Amino acid sequence: MRMLRTTLTAVAAGALFLPSLATAAVAAPVTNDTAATATTISTLPSSFSEDTTGATTDSLDAALNANCGAPFTNASVWFRYTAPADGGLVADMSASDYTGGFMATEGDPSNGALVACGPEAVGFPTTAGQTYYIVAFSDTVTNGGQLAVTFDTAPPPPEISVTVNPRGTAYKDGSAKLTGTYSCTNADDFSSEIDGTLTQRVGRVKVTGDFFVYPLQCDGVVHQWVGMATSSNGLFRGGKGASVTFGFACGLFDCSLGYAEQKVQLSTNKK
Repeated sequence: MRMLRTTLTAVAAGALFLPSLATAAVAAPVTNDTAATATTISTLPSSFSEDTTGATTDSLDAALNANCGAPFTNASVWFRYTAPADGGLVADMSASDYTGGFMATEGDPSNGALVACGPEAVGFPTTAGQTYYIVAFSDTVTNGGQLAVTFDTAPPPPEISVTVNPRGTAYKDGSAKLTGTYSCTNADDFSSEIDGTLTQRVGRVKVTGDFFVYPLQCDGVVHQWVGMATSSNGLFRGGKGASVTFGFACGLFDCSLGYAEQKVQLSTNKK
């Protein structure tokens, strides 16, 4: 009986240590946890994969985020790129198994020269010989995961040009049709548009109406556009008018503007 009590006591004592044996493993630290130990991006494109669950966040992240506004900057890891020539850089972490974002600085990040920030992917222009620091982070309470990040050359900036035909048409309902051409490249069709204003002096009233063309086809080909201008302060009619027209073409990270001013002769359509 004494031997049995001794055995049970030993088993019970051993059970007290089981929780310590089942404690979760501590995540391994990462080598690029700070700007001082940033991973160097030597060529473009370059891809990196790392477990960031052991990464931390600090006061530098918070200071930069004051001008960015991410919900969190958890598990931040740093990268460094020195541009060999003028151009642009794109960073993308959409293939990671957690959500996050980037902040990028020109030069020493402690100086706070933030040039880009945003969720999942960012892009910014680069200057030959300048060093840029890019920090990737988790934007939720989740402290990292498997980061998969790609750095590549930014696409060329968008371009757009727009023209307005000098002749238009006024209709019985008081609307007016204007036409013209446009061409745009390196832009997203559904992020590009033409906005314009038509003005005409009718008696003592300066009739003003707007027109809008969306989306555009940004394939580098010259396309025709048609815009219908309507006014809330009068009716357009046959006669002279003037148009101010803007074309907007937006790519992944920036936009460009096309502009045209044109005197327009409106003919009357009685149908």
